[in-house]
Amino acid sequence: MVLSVLVLVSLIAVTPALLGRPTPGFASLPILIIGMSRNESSFVIYASAAVQAYQYDLINLTFNESSPTVNGWMEERDSYGIHRWLPPATVSFTVAAYFVDHVGNYFQYNVTVRAEKDLNNRTYMLFTFPYEKDNINTVIQRYPPDDFRLGIPLRGTRR
Repeated sequence: MVLSVLVLVSLIAVTPALLGRPTPGFASLPILIIGMSRNESSFVIYASAAVQAYQYDLINLTFNESSPTVNGWMEERDSYGIHRWLPPATVSFTVAAYFVDHVGNYFQYNVTVRAEKDLNNRTYMLFTFPYEKDNINTVIQRYPPDDFRLGIPLRGTRR
């Protein structure tokens, strides 16, 4: 019984893709990727669709830190993705990601990033989520060339 229910749910999710139409809930799910360049001289921030190419009505990335070289925002309309290179900050900076799909759903998340050195003088990236109630105490550490990938959750509808 449980197995048949799982099979039916799977078919409901997979059938639109088999017919050539993406499942609406999955097609517009965005992802935020933060990594470092190979020589560790800058952060690389990339925001796009997680599952397949999807054209968003709006993609906005906002960067906040005490340095004018990091502060700012980027916004693109009718875009498939957006990226920015940032110098490694000596203090943490926050990336606020905001997406709006064609249906009017919006996705939003904030992550704080900084580069540090470990005892062996290897650079690593430290990610925290002080503005998110669901992850307020979470700390994630990544050593380059590994990157950080975060699916941006649906927050509501604009229309």
